[in-house]
Amino acid sequence: SPWNRIRESVRREPFVPVIALAALLLMIFGTWRLRPHLTFPDETGAIELALRMGYEQNPFIDNFRKGGNLHLYLLALSFVPVTLYWLVTGQFGDIISGAASVGSSPSWGVSPDLLTAFYDVLFAGRLVSVLFGVGTVVVVYYLGRELLDRRAGMFASVFLATSVGYVLTAHYATEDVPMTFFLMLGFLLTVRAFHSGDTRTLLAAALVAGLAASTKATAGLLVLPIAIVIIERHWSESGTAVGFVKAAWKYPTLTILGYVSTTPSIFVHPVSWADEISRYVVRSTSDVSYNWSDPGWLIQLAHLAEGQGIALFLFSVLSVLLVVAFLLRGTLDSAVWLLLLYAIPYFSVIIQGNMTQFPRVMPLFPILAVLAGLAGSELTRSTRSVRVVGIGLLTLVVVFSGVHTAVGVSDFSQSRQEATAWTHANLDSSDTVDVYSQRVYLPEFPEEATVNRYVIHSSFPREEWQPGLD
Repeated sequence: SPWNRIRESVRREPFVPVIALAALLLMIFGTWRLRPHLTFPDETGAIELALRMGYEQNPFIDNFRKGGNLHLYLLALSFVPVTLYWLVTGQFGDIISGAASVGSSPSWGVSPDLLTAFYDVLFAGRLVSVLFGVGTVVVVYYLGRELLDRRAGMFASVFLATSVGYVLTAHYATEDVPMTFFLMLGFLLTVRAFHSGDTRTLLAAALVAGLAASTKATAGLLVLPIAIVIIERHWSESGTAVGFVKAAWKYPTLTILGYVSTTPSIFVHPVSWADEISRYVVRSTSDVSYNWSDPGWLIQLAHLAEGQGIALFLFSVLSVLLVVAFLLRGTLDSAVWLLLLYAIPYFSVIIQGNMTQFPRVMPLFPILAVLAGLAGSELTRSTRSVRVVGIGLLTLVVVFSGVHTAVGVSDFSQSRQEATAWTHANLDSSDTVDVYSQRVYLPEFPEEATVNRYVIHSSFPREEWQPGLD
């Protein structure tokens, strides 16, 4: 029975439910904080797009701003239990009639009841990220075990679960964390196919690559390591180029099928899709918005240091060097090159230009966690002196990262909460406030205060900005 299989799996891998529970607690804490100043622009935008499919009764949305639509369908699926709750409690009719008057963006300037309903679906969307984040931690464990041993998997999953930037991103209803789940699942299947030569496992990896790209286009580079395994698997036995094509055609077909089946709007709005993909590519490799003066490589390394914490980041840098050295010496599984075949081109792409968006480094967190897990396991299996130093270093990294992540989660959006408390305590009807920013980044102001809001977009030419805003 399924229950017996689960019980047997837990008996064989008792660490998995422990680290999954720890990751769940870290990722879910604070997701219920749903005031306007505690949300994130990308998540409210994603929620509104998913709602738009519902109120327009049209699943073929014409927005492809992340390269695909799988995340929007996952969000829409998460709305089902919320809708059932509304039906059971008799709220559904009032919510639908109220939503019809404001369209797809009910996050501002509506009745408290409707705003509460919006937060119901926002919370459901956040749970999608939490579940996929926990799933990624589990997948990373099995990937580390597949590449080396259980100890590597344990270290890898702990390192990802204590990467504060990854954990905090899992608090939001964005596509970044679900994308990493499909990415790492694709790696796990690819590595297993590389080891076993099993065609079905490699076909499953190709399908998952399509799902990953449908969640966010940047995961599409997963096809590079999969292509290497396909060539290794079929080229020598095919003999000719024609024979190779006949043997390999099903892999890209499954990848395309995985993508278009979860982004079916491509058939309804092909021009919008092509325009958005071209814009996405340009934006990913240029200084379109969110620019800074520092070079791209420095910005992205800073994001990794911020997202991992300085201790884990420094250990990850050391781990990359150690892993490459082990690979060159032939003492580590050559399948590890498959992770680097994604990570190196991806990092080369995101350092083009100097865009400061943090989510760009999200795919690198689980990959670095796996590399750090491999290095950590190797250090604990080395000579006695190296083992002593390695255990001390690993203890320091795990303790520091764990405390850092726990503190980060407990302080989640605390500064905005404190700022809101200050504005309500110090502003009244006699005060006028001029605000130059996006509303979602701000504290909330008391209703009696006069607030003049001006939105400044970074893509506007500087010469058109008002004096004093540069």
